[in-house]
Amino acid sequence: MSPWYARNLGVYGSPMAPGGSRALWLANYDQTFVYPPTVLTKESFLALGWDHIIADRMWALSNNLQSGFAAHGGIILFPFIIAGIIYYRKDERVKLAGIAWLILFLVMTFAFPFAGARGAFFHAGAALQPMWWALAPLGLEEILLSLRKRGIGNDQNRPIFRSALVMVAIMLTVYVVYLRIFTLGWGEGEDANYPVVEQFLLDNGMQDTDIVIVRNAPGYYLATGRSAISIPYGGEEPILAAANQFDAGYLVLEPAGVLAPIQDLFQNPEGHDKFIYLGELDGTQIYKLEIE
Repeated sequence: MSPWYARNLGVYGSPMAPGGSRALWLANYDQTFVYPPTVLTKESFLALGWDHIIADRMWALSNNLQSGFAAHGGIILFPFIIAGIIYYRKDERVKLAGIAWLILFLVMTFAFPFAGARGAFFHAGAALQPMWWALAPLGLEEILLSLRKRGIGNDQNRPIFRSALVMVAIMLTVYVVYLRIFTLGWGEGEDANYPVVEQFLLDNGMQDTDIVIVRNAPGYYLATGRSAISIPYGGEEPILAAANQFDAGYLVLEPAGVLAPIQDLFQNPEGHDKFIYLGELDGTQIYKLEIE
């Protein structure tokens, strides 16, 4: 990470981006894209009320426990990982991994519940997967050894259990890959409409250097090669403010990206100051923005 921290020092004067800590004060996940970020404060967070704050963290707790079981624990491997942790709990490496996972779980549940439950905990936990995968067969061996000491089973059971674990893991993998690629489709159709939107914008006078505001800015760039920024959370004024700051002249509104603050714009596209309605493509509305 040192090259990125060095870059941050050059850009921000600090190793971490200055806005990162504001994620502590999010009221919902969509505020990850709030503009300007200065509206996120400790006071705005406390104004939510403790019932709301606690409910959000209980939601994150439920989601992160499921991720710990299904993703980090691999479902079928989970009991053997737990057994491995218990049997090898005095090993310094196991202690370190356990403490790291626990800290990650607590931070991503109670400090950053929205980011944690929406993928940060799931992905960050991948750093510890080699330890859990190494502990799973060790846990199985210790369970079988304990059973043999009690007169249950014999050495012939070992290859059977090992083979069964491998086969179940293979079947789960095949099922998930089939579901993701062949049933849902890779990306589930997301951004498939962006090249069509791009052509529509070109037909309506967009220049090569123009910038668009869109739900999935990286996806739009990958699909079209055009610079884009994400739709800011907060309504029409934040959209115009971001457009003025980043010189973005067009807005692309997809049904899946229409949040509560801009429902009126989406439902009544005509007659909004500085939002010139250009048309609709398969439910996606396109506007030209009048920026200063």
